[in-house]
Amino acid sequence: MELVNNLVKFGMSEKEAKTYLACLEIGESLAGDISLKSKLPRTLTYDLLERLIQIGLISYVKKENKKYFSAVEPRELIRILAEKERSIKEVLPELEKLNKFPGILKPKVEVFEGKEGMKAVMENILRSGEKEFFGYGSSRSSFEIIPGFMEGWHKRRIKQNMVMNAIYNSTKDTLNKLKNLSSLKLSNFKVSSIKLESPTATVIYGDFVVLQSWTKEPFSVVIKNREMAENQKEYFKKLWKISKRV
Repeated sequence: MELVNNLVKFGMSEKEAKTYLACLEIGESLAGDISLKSKLPRTLTYDLLERLIQIGLISYVKKENKKYFSAVEPRELIRILAEKERSIKEVLPELEKLNKFPGILKPKVEVFEGKEGMKAVMENILRSGEKEFFGYGSSRSSFEIIPGFMEGWHKRRIKQNMVMNAIYNSTKDTLNKLKNLSSLKLSNFKVSSIKLESPTATVIYGDFVVLQSWTKEPFSVVIKNREMAENQKEYFKKLWKISKRV
C-alpha cells in the first residue's frame, strides 16, 4: 500500500497505481492477467492501461492480434517528473504575474487567535515596511490585553518612523485612554460621533485589512486584497474628515 500511496503522490490515481504495479510485477502480459493481479474489473483495466499509455508509463505490442502490455522502467518516473518541473518553470513567471494582479485571485484570509496571535499580527504591521497605517472602531485598547508587548511595539514603530492614524468610538474609556496615548510620537488621533463600547477594530496597511477583536480571548482576521484595502483607506479618510480631535 505504501508503493500505491507514493505513486498517488506522483500524480496517478489509486487504481492507475495498482494497474502500473501489477504490470510491472508480472511483466509483459494481457489485460486480463493485469486485471487479476490488480484485483480490478477487466473493463476498467483497459481504460486504466490506455491512460497510462498516454502519460508514457505503459507500452504495448501486438502478437497474434492481441495486445501485450509492459510497464516502463521505474526510472522513467524521474524523467516524467523532470519534464513536469521544466514545464512549470517555463510558465512560472506568468503565474507569478497573475498572482500579483489585483482582482483576479480570491483574497487571502488568515485567522490569528489568542494573545500570541495578536502579537504576530502586530509584528506583521511593523515588518510590512509601510510608512503609516490606519485604524478605526474600537473603544478598547490593545494595551489592556498585551500591555508590555504594546509598549515595546510602539517604541519600535516610532523608531522606524511609521505613523499611526486612529479614529476611536466616543466613550468615556476612549477619552481616558487618549490622555495616556497623546504623548505617543508619530500618532494622530480623532474621535468619531459613534457612542459604542466595542472591542472590535479595523486596521488597514498596505494591501491588508485586519479585523481585530480585543476580548479576553482575542483574535484577528487578516485579509490580503488590494482593492479591499484601498476601499477601506478611502472610507477611513471620509470618516477622518467628520471626526473630532481631542
